[in-house]
Amino acid sequence: MAQTPRQLTPHRSALHGFGAALRRWRECRGLSQRALGRLVHVSGDLVGKVEKAERWPSARFIESCESALEAGGELVGLLPGLQSERQLASVGYRLVDGAEGQLQACIDHPDEPDLLRSWHEQLVGLATAGNRIGYAGMASTAHAQISAAAAIGRRRRLADRRDVLIAQALWAEFLSWIDEQSDGTEADAWLRRAQQHAVEAKAPALTSYVLMRQSQRALERFDPRNAIALAQRALEEVRLPGRIRALLLIRQAQAYAMGGDQYACAASIDKAHRGAGSADWGSELPIDVGVHCDPVYVAAHEAQCRLLLGQPAAAADLYEQLLRHWPDQWRVDEALWRSALSTAYVNSGDVERAATEAANALALATGTSSARALRWLNPTVVALRQQTAVPEAAAFVLAYRQATLEACNH
Repeated sequence: MAQTPRQLTPHRSALHGFGAALRRWRECRGLSQRALGRLVHVSGDLVGKVEKAERWPSARFIESCESALEAGGELVGLLPGLQSERQLASVGYRLVDGAEGQLQACIDHPDEPDLLRSWHEQLVGLATAGNRIGYAGMASTAHAQISAAAAIGRRRRLADRRDVLIAQALWAEFLSWIDEQSDGTEADAWLRRAQQHAVEAKAPALTSYVLMRQSQRALERFDPRNAIALAQRALEEVRLPGRIRALLLIRQAQAYAMGGDQYACAASIDKAHRGAGSADWGSELPIDVGVHCDPVYVAAHEAQCRLLLGQPAAAADLYEQLLRHWPDQWRVDEALWRSALSTAYVNSGDVERAATEAANALALATGTSSARALRWLNPTVVALRQQTAVPEAAAFVLAYRQATLEACNH
């Protein structure tokens, strides 16, 4: 009699998350553990132990499985989290079940000097990889690091907890971003938690950055009034780094555009352009959270503002200029901007070009598992459903329907 597969707990740790992802991809390809083992030149028993989080997978094993299973970059994307977690385990951090089966950290060496640096390096690595290949599977790593940081914080005196609180805030904000790429149901809760940690750490730049993210979330809900209020509250901090100030000005500009105030929008965008690209993130933060806010990023949002203001032709021209030389590593962002470009073409009456750009955006959205990018395609989808006499439009609507069904079944 065949045995029932062991229940996996992907959110328990990065190791458990990888095991669950490996099993999901193996079963999706219709392979047994032994069959996958033959493809990657290991035993089926080793594959089983990795899936059950009983063995650490090597980088070579992960890369081989990625290739054999055609996993779209998901398995390789989990490698930084596994490496960091393995490093923590090597210095005495071990993961055990709590009373409710949640992850807790038992800390044998609470003063390990490399721990915070390891956290920050891992966070930067995951964020960078996420924009290139998508954020699927990264939540388990972030949950594990937040739990470990919380355990460390409970063992330290209040005066020594500031760095740990900042780490918790950064990981909580990252979790909110990961959640936005899926259904977004927990993003606001993670941002509130990030805000709480940042305030407790007395980190004004980080507090303002989280307020910027909350303003961004308000815009996603089409709430410009709240978005402006949150951004203005953060801009009252006089010691803000240039890039974080630029990000807040972008949120203000978007909110003004959503409300139809063209002049206030232009003024905010102009100020954002002046602040973008500066490297003065301040000594309070271990990483530059505003590193992505360069002149290209500001210009992309300027194009979005033009679209919101009812200037689709101007928006399309600017999007085309930007996307012609778009960085390869920003694939998730590219999916968003190509979605917006397709909307600009729809609003300009160019159905064929709208369908072509929507198809490009759809390929990027599915390739990076970004439900957020799929949501950005909704205005184009609604419009093109009325244009199915155009072959490109009909083909896109069919592809979009299939992609959303697969996303629901995944």
